[in-house]
Amino acid sequence: MGEERAHRMQEIDKLYAEVHEFRTKESFTGLVSFVKRFPRMAPYNAMLVYTQKPGSRFVATPDEWRIYGRQPKKGARPLVILQMFGPVGFVYELEDTEEIPGAEGNLFPEGLLHPFRTEGNGEFYIHILKDNLRREGIGYREENYGSSQAGALHRNDDGGTFVFPSKTPKGKEKVVPHDFDMVVNRNHDDTTKCATIFHELGHYFAGHLGGYPDNKHVADRRSEHLTVGQEEFEAETICYLVCERVGIKNPSAAYLHGYLDRNDMIPKGISIDTILKATGKIERMLKSGYPLREMKKE
Repeated sequence: MGEERAHRMQEIDKLYAEVHEFRTKESFTGLVSFVKRFPRMAPYNAMLVYTQKPGSRFVATPDEWRIYGRQPKKGARPLVILQMFGPVGFVYELEDTEEIPGAEGNLFPEGLLHPFRTEGNGEFYIHILKDNLRREGIGYREENYGSSQAGALHRNDDGGTFVFPSKTPKGKEKVVPHDFDMVVNRNHDDTTKCATIFHELGHYFAGHLGGYPDNKHVADRRSEHLTVGQEEFEAETICYLVCERVGIKNPSAAYLHGYLDRNDMIPKGISIDTILKATGKIERMLKSGYPLREMKKE
């Protein structure tokens, strides 16, 4: 058992190392195209599947495949992913599964591709996002901007907190520091506003604005001295992935294709690891019940 665990950890280390190999235009676009096709899977895990089996169409755990009347073939090789309380979990690609004799199920579970209630419905996402921004410590307001200005995110130096009442009569209210403010063009439709929020959250979770002492999941990357172009490339890629995975079309696609058409390599200093993790964090903000920002303990 100890040898097996050690082997698994070696595989994880190898997969982590491969994150840094997606530097050419071909490998980067291949990775991004693959990750956007698996919205039910965490972006980082989609990358791990891509490095092991790039042509995968559908991947799921054995329990999930049984729901669709399928099971792993005898001797099929599982794909390694990371999981909560892991270190690893295993999934199987469609071609490595077979029908369970006598079972009823769908051969091609299209439902795996559509985890959200609707696709492209900004009216649905915008209300959840506004509430969850406050839970993350980010204020939100809309201004009467011109058509060329979408929005912005900046640090709030005026202090203040967001107060959340207790869910129980005897419980204490909770507060989250008001550390950032986001401004969005009120003249845009809800879907465009969502894309703007995704882009600005891309900057936030990528650490472009810096972290702060009590935040556990936003790193301060200002010491990396990224250029504006590098930061925009990361934020646009994050926005593109989130939008594509929830069915929203956005201008980030044109931006990325335009850049990659003119260049053979993605910009130096870009962190694929950061892009994938930020994408997953934004996707969690699209669901109700988003937890209040977790603080670092003194």
